[in-house]
Amino acid sequence: MDMRVHELHPTLIHAPLALLPSTVVVDLTAALTGNRRLDDAARTLWWATAASGLLAGFAGMAASQEVKADRHSRDMMFLHGLGNVGIVLGAFGVAAWRTGHRSSLFSSFVGLGAFAMAAYTGWLGGEMVYTHGVGVKELTMKGEELDQLSPSLASRQAPARLLRDAVKGLGWLLGRARQVFSGREQLDPSAFGVTAIEQKLEPQPAAEPGESRPELRPV
Repeated sequence: MDMRVHELHPTLIHAPLALLPSTVVVDLTAALTGNRRLDDAARTLWWATAASGLLAGFAGMAASQEVKADRHSRDMMFLHGLGNVGIVLGAFGVAAWRTGHRSSLFSSFVGLGAFAMAAYTGWLGGEMVYTHGVGVKELTMKGEELDQLSPSLASRQAPARLLRDAVKGLGWLLGRARQVFSGREQLDPSAFGVTAIEQKLEPQPAAEPGESRPELRPV
């Protein structure tokens, strides 16, 4: 299995996505019961969640510079990255606060909000891959172009490429945020995913008598 540098992000992202709801449940239970052991466990889990999110985010920043994407997908990538930066910063903030304080409904509800945001940004990430093919090697990158954009993770140049592209990715994200929030650039409204949700919720027209629907076959 030849794993590419840009594929590190979807590999690492499972850790914070699993840890965040677990942390919220333990933190909320500790706040409601006053259990000291659960309180200590939640405090440790907050740091683990923040650290795993930072690692996944680092790989995600690098991946943003290692895949091909059109303008619409780039807008989705921007929203995905910006939301996740906010989640990671929030997780570190709660972890730091919890170091000197016991669990409370406040920290639990902040965690619930972060989890809701993570569900949305995770959905955006899935849309980029499964709907638009971002990062799918056979669809968007092949041969020499793939080697140039995203070398093998086991190659000698992988560590330096990860660091370089992560820095470039963060610069791109912050620069794009400055352009968007200053009004100099506008995001494609469909990049927020609302249009895609509406299309999926629309009832499909019934087949006419004698009309056959195309059969879906696995690729």
